Amino acid sequence: MNEQHVTRITIVQHRSPLLYSEQETATASHLAPGTIRHLRALGLVAGEEVDGELRYSEEEIMLLRRIRRLHYDLGINLAGVEVIIRLLQRIDELQADLERARGRE
Repeated sequence: MNEQHVTRITIVQHRSPLLYSEQETATASHLAPGTIRHLRALGLVAGEEVDGELRYSEEEIMLLRRIRRLHYDLGINLAGVEVIIRLLQRIDELQADLERARGRE
């Protein structure tokens, strides 16, 4: 009767996704609301409509900051920024696919 039992405890931090108003997003990303609307029209950020108002996630705010850096700080035009952002998103997707494939081995 020398049985050993192992208990596994997993701690996962759970945060409800915060959504920010257009003005809060503009302030956090250092972009004008009109610029954010223009980037939304280009399909670079989506936003989420909540009670008739557009809201943006923390991930989208980080993306807007990246767009601002590429466009304003590095001087890349919006067409170039769009290409770079889409390539970075594709790289993230491929990385996730690779990690899933490695997990099946």
